[in-house]
Order: sequence, then C-alpha cells, then structure tokens
Amino acid sequence: MIVSHRHRLIFLKTRKTAGTSVEIALSRICGSEDTITRLTDEDEELRRSLGGRGPQNFESPPLAAKAFNHMLARGVRRIVGPEVWSDYFRFAIERNPWDLVVSQYYWRYRHEEAPPFDEFVRRPVVAKLADKNAGIYRLRGEIAVDRVLRFESLATDLAEVWAERALPGAPELPHAKSYSRPARSYRELYTDDTRDLVGSLFAGVVRDLGYEF
Repeated sequence: MIVSHRHRLIFLKTRKTAGTSVEIALSRICGSEDTITRLTDEDEELRRSLGGRGPQNFESPPLAAKAFNHMLARGVRRIVGPEVWSDYFRFAIERNPWDLVVSQYYWRYRHEEAPPFDEFVRRPVVAKLADKNAGIYRLRGEIAVDRVLRFESLATDLAEVWAERALPGAPELPHAKSYSRPARSYRELYTDDTRDLVGSLFAGVVRDLGYEF
C-alpha cells in the first residue's frame, strides 16, 4: 500500500495482481513524507536496485494504526483520515477471477506437492482470497476507488494513470515475485462445477468489471 501526499494518490494493493511491481514503480516517485509499506526481503532488494524508496512512514504513531501490505480499504481510510481519503486519487488492480485462482494455486504450491485443483478450489483459502481482495478496494461491498486497473492490460492502464495524474517520468513495471507456471490456459483446469463456484465466490468482480470465463 502506498499513500503519496506528493502526488495525492493512494494505491491499494490486491493479491496476485502484480501489485508489488506497481508499488516498486510508484516508490520511485514518492517523497520523504509518503507512506510506503514493507515488502518481502527479496522484493525490497529489487526495489532498492531500481532506485525506489523503501518502507517508510508506516508505523503507529504517527499514523492512527500501522499500515501494511494488502491493507483493507476501511483500514486505509482510517489512517489517512476522511479528507485525504476523499480528496486523493485512489486506485487498485483486479484480475480475471478464474485466472487469479489458478495463479494462487501454482504460487501457493510452488515448493510442495499440490493437491488436485478441484479440491483446492473448494478449500476455504479461495473464498478468503475473494473476500480479502474485495475488501481491499470496496466498502460495504461497493467499489470505493476511483479506478480499478485490469491485470490483463496493466501496463497500458498504469500508463494512462501516469499521464492523467501528470506523474514524473514513465512507469516501469519490474517483474516481481516470478515463479514457474505451466504455459496452459487457466480454463483447462476447471470443471463446470469449479467454474461456477469461482464465479459465485467472485460475483462482485464478475458483475462490476464484466469478467467472463
């Protein structure tokens, strides 16, 4: 999560949507007064190598509560206050939910034997992923940001934000959290039942952003 007072924007970081890459890009234009939450040690090393600012101004005090990665919208609104929340440009990223669940599956089991995908989809972790991502950029179920960028067109969408907000330079998206995922369509892993289950769990994303299987 990043709050840039210099550029009057708030980035709310969802899971499995290349949010770390966007944070690193934004941290390169942040000032000393801006809030930047901590990444993993590996990602912090990447951020330093690319000239980005590291974690800063995320502790409580002076903030009302400690800021952290993947913070929910209600928590971010609390620490920045209602005026900043209303006045600043707020944005997040979403991803086709069926593809997102497959990404989470391969990431979660990158170092161990994975259960069958059908079994994984039915585990509570997938429902929690849907709820947590929704809470990062929604309040009471409604979208609470000014723009939701799409993972599938992230470079283009972020460049548009950069231009619209007159941000310095150009956004450079590093490839953070790389891992090996089989080169196959996410659709191949689904049955009709698991397709419908994911569609139900992520119903708000499907409805509001028009994603299809």
